[in-house]
Order: sequence, then C-alpha cells, then structure tokens
Amino acid sequence: MKILVVDDTEAVLLLISRFIEALGHSVIQARDGSEAVEKWRQYQPDLVLMDMMMPVMSGPEAAVAIKEEAGQSWVPIVFVTGVGEENRLADAIERGADDYISKPVNFRVLEAKLKAFNRTLELNRKVREQSARLASYYDAAEEEKRVVRHLMDQMVNAERLNDPLLDYWLSPAESLSGDLIAAARTPGQVLYVLLADGIGHGLTAALNVLPLTQPFYSMAEKGYSLSDILVEMNNKVRQVLPVGRFVATVLIAIDETTRCIEVWNGGMPTVHMLDSKGAVVHQFRSSNLPLGIVPTQDMETITARYYYSEPGTVLACSDGLTEARAPDGEPFSEARLLQLVRQQPEEVRLSALQGTLADHLAGHPHHDDISLVMMRFGQYMHGERPLTAQQSAEAMSTVALVGSGQSMWHYSLTLGAEELQYINTVPFMMSFVNEIKVLKPYQSEVFLILSELFVNALDHGLLNMDSSLKQGEQGMDRYLLVRGQRLAALTQGQIEIDLNGLRINGRDVLRIRIKDTGPGFEWPRFNLPEDDPARLHGRGLLLVRSMCASIQFPGSGNEVVVHYLPGPARV
Repeated sequence: MKILVVDDTEAVLLLISRFIEALGHSVIQARDGSEAVEKWRQYQPDLVLMDMMMPVMSGPEAAVAIKEEAGQSWVPIVFVTGVGEENRLADAIERGADDYISKPVNFRVLEAKLKAFNRTLELNRKVREQSARLASYYDAAEEEKRVVRHLMDQMVNAERLNDPLLDYWLSPAESLSGDLIAAARTPGQVLYVLLADGIGHGLTAALNVLPLTQPFYSMAEKGYSLSDILVEMNNKVRQVLPVGRFVATVLIAIDETTRCIEVWNGGMPTVHMLDSKGAVVHQFRSSNLPLGIVPTQDMETITARYYYSEPGTVLACSDGLTEARAPDGEPFSEARLLQLVRQQPEEVRLSALQGTLADHLAGHPHHDDISLVMMRFGQYMHGERPLTAQQSAEAMSTVALVGSGQSMWHYSLTLGAEELQYINTVPFMMSFVNEIKVLKPYQSEVFLILSELFVNALDHGLLNMDSSLKQGEQGMDRYLLVRGQRLAALTQGQIEIDLNGLRINGRDVLRIRIKDTGPGFEWPRFNLPEDDPARLHGRGLLLVRSMCASIQFPGSGNEVVVHYLPGPARV
C-alpha cells in the first residue's frame, strides 16, 4: 500500500515510517494537517495514519477535508493518538476517521490493522471494478435498446396504424416490446394487419419480430396476397434469426369490396369475429406452426376465409393478454376478454379493457408483452364504396378517347399458361404503375381496374370458371378450389396486357387493354338495360365501368379496352 504518515513529532514520524517500510509498504510523510491534505492531493495514498493534535490543522480537520475530496472513493484514515478521552475519539471517528491506534504505538497491533485494511481495500477495489463494469454493461445495453427502439419506430409505420377502421393496443412488459402490430392498405384498399409475438420479451424478442416488417409493408403496398407475404416472411425469419427462434404470427385481410375476411393464424390465440353486439359469430383457431419453424416449401400458406353479410369486428390478441395473471395467479382469460367486449359499446371497448386489466393486475406488472387489435368491417354494407376519382362525372366522349391522343408511354406484357401459374401479375405490374407520377396518387383505382379485368380474363376467359360456383355459404371456397385445380392443369392460352399513357385534349388518360385467347363472352348482354332479365350482372365489370370513362369489348368478348382519367385536366 501507499501510506501517508502524518505527525508533528519528528521521532514518532520516523519511527512509524521505518516500521511501515519494513512491512513492504511505501511511505509519504507530512508534519501537520494542512501538509497532509496537500500530500494526499498530490500522491493519492491508499491509507492515512495521522496524529490528532497537530499545529496549523488538526487531524480531525484534515480528515474531514480529505474525505470530502475523496468523494465516492474510500480512503481509510487511522488516527495515531495519545488522546485518552473517549468522547473526542468518538467525535473524530464520526467526522471521517475509520479507526484509531493509541500511543505509544503497539507495532504488533499496527501491523495487524494494516493487514486488515489492506484486505478491505482489495475487496473495495474489486467491488469498484465490478461496479464500473456493470455500469458499462448497463450503458451499452441501454444504447442497444435505444438503437432497437429507433429501428422499430422507423420500421413500424405508426402512421398506418391510424387507420379509421383499426383500434390497437401494445403494452410491453419491459422497455422494448417483443409483440409487433403493423397495418397497411393494398392498392385495392384492402386492410392488411399483422400481429406477431416473438419468443420471450424485451430486446431479444424485439429483434425476432423486426425482420417481418420489410416484406409486410413492401408487399402489401403492391397488392400481394397474404400467402405471398407469408412465404417471404418465413424465408426472412429463417434467413435472419438463429436456429430455434420463431415468431407466432397472425395475418388478417379485410376486403370491403368482396366482403371477405382472410386470416392465417400460426401459433397465436384464436381470432374472433364479432357481430355488431359483440357476440362471437366465427373463430379462426391456430392451425399452422409459427413462422421460422419449417422450411417454406413445407409450409401451409392457405388462408381461412369468412364472408360477412353484416357489420362487425375482428378481435385478435397475443397470449400476453389472456395469460396476464393477478397476484393470486388467476389468468385474465379469453372468456373474460370476450365477456367484456360483449358488454361494452364499441367505442369504449378498448379503454374498458385496459381498465379491467389494470384492476385484475392490482398494481402488479404484466410479465409478457400485450398486444391487441380490433378491426371494424362492413362499413360500406349499405352504400357504394367511396372512390377518390369520380370518373363518370367527367367522362369524356368515347369518340374522343378511342384511337386518338398522343402516346406518352407504353407498357406491354404477354403471359403464357406456364407463367400465369406462378407470376402474381397485377402486383408485378403495379410496381411499374407506381413509378408513373400521374398514376401514383390513383394507384388504388388502377389496381382495382387491373385486378378485375385480369381476373375476368384468366378465370372466365382461360379457365372457363362459372360465377354461380360462388353462391352458397361455402361457395367462394369451392370456387377457389376449382380455380386452383384448373390453373394448375392449364397448358394452353395467353393473356396480353397493354397499358398506354395518352394525352388527349390537354389531360392524361390511361388506356388499358387486356385480351385472352379464350372464346370470349356475350358482351352485348352487359349493355342491356338494368331491368332486362337477360342483362349480364358481373359485379367486377360494373365496378370497372363506374371507375372508368369508357369500357368496350372489341370482337368476340375476349378483349376489353377501358379508358381511365387519373386527374384533372392540365391547363
């Protein structure tokens, strides 16, 4: 140790110094309290042996000054004194001294005390080193959390969670959530919602769910199906996360146009369909493994569907909510959740749930992340879906549209039978459409028009599908099953798609032409009066006609040409 010896008596100072040096320690000498403080500042000794009664500054005064300057560092100060009055010794120890030894010095006792202080100093040094290391780890962990939180804020588009049909609640068990909620609208205005639950909670769980955001948002924006998004997310999870990591996931799509709700549930609690009174009318139980467990080629990506006829709500949550335990161990439970939702009006369900859970926990924290989404559907049951572009109100003359105008750009695509089986054509073409400045604000309408015309060409033109198959409770499932079988067996046929950007009378016009090699249909029936029983009632074509300035069927009906006006006339 490095020991500061302080005494105004030269003989005592030298005697103690020599003895300490003989024990193997280094010695710094001072002859009063003021010099002791200066030497302490200069040499930072490990221990101070100091007389109490000294000129200029007494031992207790010097001890107070040294202790104040040492701060959090422990510097043991031992008084070497002939003072026999116990009150004065006690007062000196209370003011900063750690021990005392009486004069004349018993060197055997001094040696023992120095050994004891040496052991204590060594232990104190280890504690300070470990504390510094822990503080460093803590700072690093906090920095990592800050970075991950920033990444999650950037990658989870909170703005899209403000969809008017969506209520959500995310409550992390720690500073970071291992649950993820994401929402996006496709170009066709289908609402996609992702609810994911990584293993555990906190930082590692948050890192597990981050890889899902990029494929979800990018593919939803282009109108890819839930199955396509699931394939990409499973690939991403298996590519990025270590072996043994997986993510329980539920993907939900609400299509107000077809009144269809699609759900894929992989390891999450049951998703409930509620009617307007909160009663359960349908359930989507987990029938798939979480993402990341099996290779993508072995993964089941077929979604479950429900076609609604009345407005209602989709309710989905993570197990952190239903398994949240009260102090006595009772879980919150799915039954209590459904009972609460059924008893509360729609507009206060979320706040009522939060209050009830807080009462259930009785001030204790929940030990797993909690996430919940409530998605309203059927909002346009009794009226036409609002369109951002009112084509019919400003329709141009068909004569002016057909065969006229200056061509600004042209995009053409022809797909054979083999390509039609695996290319998701409309999202593929939307990647191009979204790059055209004049079309980008109207991608929703363009997506719907392309989707309806392409589906007509493929389903009815090449696959010869009959729309009557859709009728009945299981009609759509039956239709999709037959469609999949015929598409897989398709060996002949082509579909041509032409997009042409025109400038007619000072305004932009999108001309879409789709032709298939099928036999066509009796298109004159489409133009019959509404009260004619022979009129062809195709919901898709009616939707297209309501959005476009013109729709024509040249030839036998296997070709359709529409003109769409994507904005106001240019001055």
